Amino acid sequence: MRLALGVLLLAACRAPHSDAPKTETETDAATETETEADAATVTEAATDAATEAAAATAPRREKIGPFETIMMPNRTVWYALPRAEDGHRLVAHLHGQCAPPVYSCGSWIDAGAEYGFMVCPTGNEHCNDSGMGPAMWDESFALMDSDLERGIAVVQRKTDGGIDRDGAVLTGFSRGGWAAIDLVRRHPGRWPYLVLIEADVTINKAYLEASKVRAVAMVAGEHGTELAGERKSVDAMKDAGYPAELYVMPDTAHLYSTNIDEIMRQALAFVLAH
Repeated sequence: MRLALGVLLLAACRAPHSDAPKTETETDAATETETEADAATVTEAATDAATEAAAATAPRREKIGPFETIMMPNRTVWYALPRAEDGHRLVAHLHGQCAPPVYSCGSWIDAGAEYGFMVCPTGNEHCNDSGMGPAMWDESFALMDSDLERGIAVVQRKTDGGIDRDGAVLTGFSRGGWAAIDLVRRHPGRWPYLVLIEADVTINKAYLEASKVRAVAMVAGEHGTELAGERKSVDAMKDAGYPAELYVMPDTAHLYSTNIDEIMRQALAFVLAH
């Protein structure tokens, strides 16, 4: 279609300007060009339909996880495989305090696996005396950054190098969301897509563009303390022409809503559309 349009534009630039009626030959040529353009449009539509059909019939994994493997002494990294066997995008996550990967990532494993490899490192401390975890980060954001990269490298080896970091998504819950915005600043372009959950962080268009983040989604509980601030940030970014969207988890405060899998599916689809 682009080629046909290019031919038309080139012909218009080269043709002498005249108000004289077209000859029969000129009329036939114009009709033929229009027919070619229509055919190109049909061909392009058929190609798009074929691509969608191929994606729908692509091999799908029965078992996606969750799996865990040793990241370092006394610590593991939680991961899930992409639902489609030819999926390679990285979807990384930093959990919050007392919210280990089995909850923080496991609650939306189906949505995450639709888009790629989920990689969720554990924290470095247990949460009180619960024995759950390590479920807490008692580290600086710089060390959380190192832990995340170590976890990704471990999963990369376990999956025979299947992870593709182009177009990677970084997600974070609560304190993990605050760490996430620090990581995008540290590594401009490494994390082009960002999803922040229950984290009323200070971000704006200038900050995200400097970090080479293409789009951001924010998620907050309907009855939580983060919603008002997240809404204000998203509205300001939208007004500035930056791709941002807010998703509200119903009937909850700081914890995930029962439909978090669907909300994360929508949030991931939004950022990846940009």
